[in-house]
Amino acid sequence: MKKVLLDENLPVKVKFRLQNFCEVFTVKDKGWNALENGDA
Repeated sequence: MKKVLLDENLPVKVKFRLQNFCEVFTVKDKGWNALENGDA
């Protein structure tokens, strides 16, 4: 199954619409919502 990571700027509704087709995570799910580009 494919995995999709959704940016924090997208509505959470998108996650629920895609769940039947792929494994979906949001940046918030991963705890990455405070990171800036280039942060490790």
